[in-house]
Amino acid sequence: MRLTGAVALVTGGSSGIGAATARALAGAGARLLIAGRDPSRLAAIAGQTGGTALTSDLAAPDGPAGLAAAAQRAAAALPPAPGDGEAGIDILVNNAGLGWAGPIGDITAEKVAELVAVNLTAPMQLTRLLLPGMVARGRGRVVFVSSIAGVTGVRGEAVYAATKAGLSIFAESLDYEVRDRGVRVCVVVPGVIDTPFFGRRGRPYGRKRPAPIPAERVATAIVSALEHDRAVVYVPRWLRVPARIHGAAPGTFRALAARFGDPG
Repeated sequence: MRLTGAVALVTGGSSGIGAATARALAGAGARLLIAGRDPSRLAAIAGQTGGTALTSDLAAPDGPAGLAAAAQRAAAALPPAPGDGEAGIDILVNNAGLGWAGPIGDITAEKVAELVAVNLTAPMQLTRLLLPGMVARGRGRVVFVSSIAGVTGVRGEAVYAATKAGLSIFAESLDYEVRDRGVRVCVVVPGVIDTPFFGRRGRPYGRKRPAPIPAERVATAIVSALEHDRAVVYVPRWLRVPARIHGAAPGTFRALAARFGDPG
């Protein structure tokens, strides 16, 4: 896909992977709509990228619908790229997400609902509201930022892992539906990334290996996936190995995970 002049909405854009992705897309020539909950950080990223800041809370019941409407208004106010006709949202990067770590009996019902709302329901709703416009124009890309936890499962993060697994299957199913209508869907599967995520989930990352990698590596992978229409991207690439073992030999994978996995 050509990124120059494309209008991209990035959720969770005020920090971490979202902020890095906004900068990377702006560097590739895209026009940014950046969504997040923190107005000051959002304004800073918008200033760095020349984008439009859209403050929103995707955990709120009307959050996704409100963001979709605001993004559509902002996109309509932009001049169309040369040769592209009607202006609209060309790229949706569903990146916003929350984590939580600990025994399943310790997580509250409210936190379960919040993780499901932000990590799974909000991306589904945003896609439901924005994808028809892409189909009508015959072009568009939707990116879902999942997690290796959603592929293999992780001790102490059952709810988080379940939301990310659901996101991946939703994305795959959606791609079958729209790929012959000018729209493609991509799932990006990051591993351990150096962002505020671990501090916010309630338990810091405590392992020496694998070492956290910069968010910019995920952003670079997202831009490359958009440019080359890749369906699934692992960051770093070696994560494909445990993912394949998990799929081909789940018993072996569980034995290895029990011995070498995160002790919690």
